[in-house]
Amino acid sequence: MKTTLLQAALLSAVCMSQMSCADKYATNTSAVPAINPALNQAPRFTDVSNQVGLVTGEHWKYGGPSIADLNNDGYYDFLLTNHNETPVQLFLSNGEATYTKHPDIYPLVDLHGVSAGDYDLDGDNDILLSVGGGNGLKPSPQRLLRNDNGQFVDVTDEAGISKMGARGRAVRWVDLDNDGDLDFLQQNAEKVIDEKVPRNIIFSNNGDGTFTYVHSPQFEEIDSERVLITDFNNDNIPDIFAFNSYAETVLLIGHGDFSFTNVTDKMFAADSNNYPGVISVAQADIDNDGDLDYYLATGKLYYTIANNSISFNKEKGRLDIRDQGSKSHDGITLLADNSIGLSHFNHWPIRDLMDAMPVYLGKHKTPVKTPEDEMIVTQQQATGFPDKITDTGWYLGYLGEGKWRLEWILTDKLAWDIRSSISGLTGYIADWTPQDLASPDILLRNDNGKLVNIASALPAETIGNNWGVTPGDFDNNGYTDFFVYRFGELRERVADVMLLNDGKGNFKSTLEHGATTEIGQDSHGDMGTAFDYNLDGKIDILSGDDDNGKWHLYRNDITLTNNNHYLLTRVGYSENGTDPYGATVTVTTANGQQFKLIGSSSASHSQSLLNIAHFGLGNTEQVTSVSVRWRDGTQSRVDNIKANQMIVIGTVK
Repeated sequence: MKTTLLQAALLSAVCMSQMSCADKYATNTSAVPAINPALNQAPRFTDVSNQVGLVTGEHWKYGGPSIADLNNDGYYDFLLTNHNETPVQLFLSNGEATYTKHPDIYPLVDLHGVSAGDYDLDGDNDILLSVGGGNGLKPSPQRLLRNDNGQFVDVTDEAGISKMGARGRAVRWVDLDNDGDLDFLQQNAEKVIDEKVPRNIIFSNNGDGTFTYVHSPQFEEIDSERVLITDFNNDNIPDIFAFNSYAETVLLIGHGDFSFTNVTDKMFAADSNNYPGVISVAQADIDNDGDLDYYLATGKLYYTIANNSISFNKEKGRLDIRDQGSKSHDGITLLADNSIGLSHFNHWPIRDLMDAMPVYLGKHKTPVKTPEDEMIVTQQQATGFPDKITDTGWYLGYLGEGKWRLEWILTDKLAWDIRSSISGLTGYIADWTPQDLASPDILLRNDNGKLVNIASALPAETIGNNWGVTPGDFDNNGYTDFFVYRFGELRERVADVMLLNDGKGNFKSTLEHGATTEIGQDSHGDMGTAFDYNLDGKIDILSGDDDNGKWHLYRNDITLTNNNHYLLTRVGYSENGTDPYGATVTVTTANGQQFKLIGSSSASHSQSLLNIAHFGLGNTEQVTSVSVRWRDGTQSRVDNIKANQMIVIGTVK
């Protein structure tokens, strides 16, 4: 039964945790910790993953989670991907700040982006899966799982979308013709074989459970694998922010009829080069002026990293190496007075072209088992170096006087990358200049339709190899902050960066926030989403640590005081039955206005539906009004609301 609700529930506060973390790069004392003067405290987080039932393994990720209220019970659920190592994982909220893992909703597959949305308008959210194409040789269609009261049924064939396959990277629910039901787009990787379908594909919702392909020239051939659905110009028509780790960013203004105009050159500054190398994008109104601004996390992904990249930990005496897996021959001189240790000699395979890359010691090329766990090699075992090497393999020799020589050769393209770690070193001398993985992040302020780069407002900690970013008002001061995910070293997780917005155009960084627990471990920062999982008025974070890392839920334990009130606004369906995607929420207080676009606040490969909008209110105890506008043009407004509660506006099915 449908009921229209306008309810308020006062929610309790939780004590602030005293957890802290350190980063070995944190030599600038101005960066740790950052304290918000208005609150006299910085947000602190506690890893509550096991406590709430979010128990996951150490796996590859693929660009963040999808957070959505799948059954529309008022609590967020989690859709998690581990690339091709586990089936998609669904954790359903129990409604009491705990979660239960749902039985596998789809078999193990080369899974990339995930998205949830109510395409059939039956009151629960259905799931799109973006499936890869077998290294480009086996293009696959996306999969559509219809939510039938908690049972997920694969209706890809009957929905009419099984005939157009590609190298799936991202899927997005979006109402591109503003007719009240959700269409979707499929973003794909570059073609490898001669496919007869477009690179990127749009499907129109026919309103009867089926979809029809729609030709959209401006969208179909853009070179991007990730997109953020947004609204640059506040005309209530969806726009597209398309980006890629190796190509330029593309901005498409939508016209409400599946067509677009490329406005990249008009909206970016002439000297921007259209911002190549973007890995994820977050959208938020950082200055509370009523339009969306954008944070661009930039860096290099695995394929780019795999080219003469090294990390050297002097304290541990360990050198980590990554190089390309194509035809090549490289080498490096190692400095060590005694025996050295070899470990993690492996590669990222292309199909089964190479089982293991051989390792040879000394002048006579004595073969040894390729070391995964540490193997100690003495000077005597590796005496001398071969006069000539021609076969694929790693070659290690001791040259005398504390010098070792390591060379590697591949006679063909046999892997996506090759990796190794050597311990017991005092230093190294590379034959080449190691690759610099650092790049500066970009912060774009929306000034009347021009996106102006104000990255000068960002601290030095944002210059690095950053893979993810998610926005949220973590200290409830009324201004949106950012949480930035750092890749780290080749085999060493480092602390992510929290950027606190002071409301005056500046962002202060902190590394001591407690929201990175795998520091020093063999994993990497990837992507996450900020939202209020336990509805206590404080923004929490769900993060995925990549390459041998886990999923982590971090509870925000900042103390609620008279200086950091909040309001939660749950947006339901409009009076015409339109779902929350694309709705806008404006909160007005005596201190001004705040604005949010309902959908995904940030994007890499997956898409979230964050329809429980969180607003930090600072010292404001009374909200003048909350206005919601759905994409069908219907509106609702509520006046004179006390802070520190959740209200529901719209119809809950």
